[in-house]
Amino acid sequence: MSTAISSNAAAVPHTLTTPFVPPPSCTDQFITTSYTTQSSVITVLASGAVDPRFAACQPSGWDAGTSSFEFSPAVCPSGWAAYYLGVTTSYLDAAATRSTSFTTAYCCSSRFRFGFVNSFPVQGIPPEACYQNLGTEPGADEPPSTGLRAHNAWHISWASSDIPSLSPTPPALPCPSDPSVMISSWTPGATVDPSLSSLCNRNNGESTWSSSDAKSYVFVVVGLPLIAVAIIATWFGCWCHRRARRHRAKLERAAALQLASSGGGMSAGDQERIQLRTAGSEQPKET
Repeated sequence: MSTAISSNAAAVPHTLTTPFVPPPSCTDQFITTSYTTQSSVITVLASGAVDPRFAACQPSGWDAGTSSFEFSPAVCPSGWAAYYLGVTTSYLDAAATRSTSFTTAYCCSSRFRFGFVNSFPVQGIPPEACYQNLGTEPGADEPPSTGLRAHNAWHISWASSDIPSLSPTPPALPCPSDPSVMISSWTPGATVDPSLSSLCNRNNGESTWSSSDAKSYVFVVVGLPLIAVAIIATWFGCWCHRRARRHRAKLERAAALQLASSGGGMSAGDQERIQLRTAGSEQPKET
């Protein structure tokens, strides 16, 4: 994705180059609420920012960015997983003449998954957050039946120049110039699916051809038909010219014979010259 950013010193995200370790006492800071779907009422245990202990359980600068839980350059907290790792291009000016690219990801704690819940009503938690279905195994994809827990996802980012300072080292993107190809999830030590590299520049319609391939394609599609048309036009012009000469020669010979037979006042020498000229015009031209 591509986004425009503005330079605002007060909104610079906090740096977290090593994993933040939440205190054990912070795991139970959830408030109980609910929301209604088309078929049922879902009980929600939401991360409670109103809890007086909440801020003490967060790293320094957790609310310093343009939005809360935004860190850069940063890695996910200890034991958390990263989701939707992909390249983002930010334009540095309104005319979009200067830009910078960096990698972004979302972080969710253990046993939670990053997702989207439509019309999620819990104040302080956006629809794009980390969810855990209650009463189901971790990673289950079925919709919640009895309830769910939710907490804010961390939004982290880093530039290629930041990688040496990050621990653990984030994975290399399979398509660093294609924002449409993302790593769906990653934990430290996991390998990235190598087949993702085959999708580079395909989802957004860009061509993977080299310049020589493109030139060859243009020659075959455009150049060869033009050459064929030129050859056909030249042959047709020559054929029409020869046909016109033969037709004119026949007319002149017929006129000469008619004058000769009627004795149209022509001398014998004039008749002989007409016959010679007519005969000469019928001879094929050497090529």
